[in-house]
Amino acid sequence: MSLEPDLETASCVIEPARGREEACADSLAASLPQQHPHAAAHTALSIADSPAFTLHPLSRHFPREATVPRAGELQLWRFRCEWLPVAVPEGETWLSKSERERARLHPNAALRRRFISARVVVRWIVAHLFGCTPRAVELLDDGSDKLRAHHPRDGGGIAIDIVYGGIWIVIGIATTALGVSVVVPAPGIALNETPEGLRRRARHDSLRSALRDAPVDFDHEALRAVEPVCFALDLAQHGAWHLLDLPMNGKVHAAVATAQPLTEVRLIGWPKKALQ
Repeated sequence: MSLEPDLETASCVIEPARGREEACADSLAASLPQQHPHAAAHTALSIADSPAFTLHPLSRHFPREATVPRAGELQLWRFRCEWLPVAVPEGETWLSKSERERARLHPNAALRRRFISARVVVRWIVAHLFGCTPRAVELLDDGSDKLRAHHPRDGGGIAIDIVYGGIWIVIGIATTALGVSVVVPAPGIALNETPEGLRRRARHDSLRSALRDAPVDFDHEALRAVEPVCFALDLAQHGAWHLLDLPMNGKVHAAVATAQPLTEVRLIGWPKKALQ
């Protein structure tokens, strides 16, 4: 797998019309379980069969096998913050006016570059999935790196979650609501945190992300399974959520939560030994 730090890139999108934004927002809201703030959720845990995993190296050549995810399918991209699929000048022409403004307002240069890299790669991925140019991609952006895109021809939608962890950017794509989490030990803060604790925190954060940080009470003991695992959590009126631990390097832990059971996961940017 090549993760060379090529600083070339960019990505971009067309700002959607107001009517389109409202339709997208309705679609996104419909994909989430009904939430009742501050209600305690009965938690029922069940171990599930792990989905089939397919690995692809990260390359500037888009993998032919990577298509728009269907129900039960999840696509995950992992790349270093400095990796970009195209030259910087080209990528900058893809960014929307609002994205350029957000990047400009970032107080930290490193965070600004990270934001631009993530958005460039998202535009590049979605353009290939939808068979259109990056400029034709329309995104609904909630301002916190949770996006939704609709196919320009058939109107089918995909949910996109972007998460940052250490040197990594991870992008999750599915047809259902999802939350991705990457947990990196913080020097000086969690030196004594065990791998089990980090794994549990990754699961917790992915579920909170999928629930859009709704104030849902659930049994945190349900997240304590020691071994990497795939399982379902029934949160009663908050819906059933499916959690999957993701392979990462060293002390980094990651997890994803989805509103539908997973049958296939496509990992782009993970080494072949990741599943050994």
